[in-house]
Amino acid sequence: MTLPDHLLFSIRHGNLNHLTLNCLLILVGGSLSEPHLGSARTAGLVILCAVAGTTTEFELAGPGFVGLSSVAYGLVSYGVIATSTPGRRSWMLALIVFVLIAELLFLRPQIAVFTHSTSALIGGGLAMFSALFGSKGPTLKPMEWQHVSPAVQIITQTDEDDADEAENKFVHEGTDNMFVLQDRGEVLGLIGYCLDEDAPDIAWLSWTYLDQAHAGKGLGSQMLNDLLGKLAQMHVRKIFIETSDYEEFGKKLYAAAHKLYEEFGAEVELTVPGYHGPREAKIIYGLDNPEAPDIQAAEPSPTTGLSFTDIHKAAETDDVAGLRWCETSSGLSGLDQQLSLARAQSYRMAVLAIPSDLSNANATELQANGLKKCGELKEFYGKDLHQVWWSSDLGET
Repeated sequence: MTLPDHLLFSIRHGNLNHLTLNCLLILVGGSLSEPHLGSARTAGLVILCAVAGTTTEFELAGPGFVGLSSVAYGLVSYGVIATSTPGRRSWMLALIVFVLIAELLFLRPQIAVFTHSTSALIGGGLAMFSALFGSKGPTLKPMEWQHVSPAVQIITQTDEDDADEAENKFVHEGTDNMFVLQDRGEVLGLIGYCLDEDAPDIAWLSWTYLDQAHAGKGLGSQMLNDLLGKLAQMHVRKIFIETSDYEEFGKKLYAAAHKLYEEFGAEVELTVPGYHGPREAKIIYGLDNPEAPDIQAAEPSPTTGLSFTDIHKAAETDDVAGLRWCETSSGLSGLDQQLSLARAQSYRMAVLAIPSDLSNANATELQANGLKKCGELKEFYGKDLHQVWWSSDLGET
């Protein structure tokens, strides 16, 4: 067979085991390489490895070999090095070299050693070059499946319960609207958002954590700043950040995060004492997006009444009831019944979030029913229309 024959018919394999092994290696190598290179560059790497590997084997060993191992070795070599952390990258390179030397010493001429070596050199060399010279520092990228494990490990450094919740969400609901800060294949931190259902130009900051080994380098600020830029392009005008004053052994675990938010200009707009636990408050920061368009005026409600219809378990707690409501023409109804239902179901607290115009119209009756105003999220629904939070300790009578 001539060299063109080998290039044209390289898809042929010696037997089913040979074909299966190469397909598995290409699948693994491709899944690791494509997120870093993109589809077009991955295709280019495949073609380069196939041509160069086949040509080298033909010139050095002659005809008579089959298979796509040139592609398999090139993709796997690039993938394992590109996805390794800087500390492990040299070990991956040493492992690849060891495998190639072992093939040359013990398996030559049964397998096409030269096509393996050439393709591994191309794939591994490209990965090492990219790692050394291709990166301009940490960059914020959309979270993908391979980022979930290191991201969860980073969250675990601060909050194991949060890590369990995040992992469950990523596994069952996906990683939409989440990003990772990545440098040369290493995940340094994560950040994300979710849009509010009632106010589409409002976003809530999602899991935001930085690897503690990289604290103090300004990377948290970079993540938040990059995310604000992305949200501005979506016309998100304000970001709310839920956190708490949780302490462990006398240390406030989120103190560094609070400092970061405040450096960006975020202000505490709401505090609900005892929300997460008897001694752990819910804190919500508000942060105007400086790159977003101007805020639009909100339409005032034509009605002033409230009817309480149901209760539900409030977010991030097991014993706080959220009060569901709907607007009525005037007056307040159903609150006594829903508070009684919450007590019967062993909730220790009830919370209510309503627009400021409805809050003002019903403040006296809400207070008469034992609710206390906690604060307000400013201009939540639009200019001068806020979201006011009320709470009631269900242990009080």
